[in-house]
Order: sequence, then C-alpha cells, then structure tokens
Amino acid sequence: MATGMIKKLVHLSQQAYRPNVRLVPDHNDKGYGFIEAEDGRDVFFSHEVVEGRRGFDDLRRGQAVEYTLESGPFQRANLVRLERAAPVQVHRPAA
Repeated sequence: MATGMIKKLVHLSQQAYRPNVRLVPDHNDKGYGFIEAEDGRDVFFSHEVVEGRRGFDDLRRGQAVEYTLESGPFQRANLVRLERAAPVQVHRPAA
C-alpha cells in the first residue's frame, strides 16, 4: 500500500444550501478529499472508500494514511485507511 498525507477534505455538510438534499450537521460522512502522495502528486478519494467505523468523519488534514490506487488514467484511491503505527516495544531491565 502507498502512503501519504491528507491534504484537503470537503464535507458536503459544509457546502452551500441545496434544496431537496438532506444533510445532518456535525454528523455527515459524505464528501471527498485529496491525499498528497510521497511523490508530491494529488490523489482523489471519495467518502465511500474510507475504511473504519466512522470512516470519512474520522479523517483530519495532515493525517498519515495508507491507500491503494484504482487502475486507470486518473490518480484515484479505491481504499483509504489511517496508517497503522508500528508497535512500540518496551525494553525492561532484567531483574
């Protein structure tokens, strides 16, 4: 999996009012974003491809994420999840 940082998030609940669209303030997991890849390119992703219980709502700008790319002409992710931190090993002195 490739890694990158969340560059931009757009929550649809933050957009201008649109008639006939039902949005719930402060709990709307619909939207899209861009990941800044390690090579500097922008990778688009939709709220539908974010893994996790709350998914898109859990993401914040600057967070490290892992992603996989769709095969196609555009830089578009088909799976996004928070980067897993390496387990911390605690060394204890021998007794």
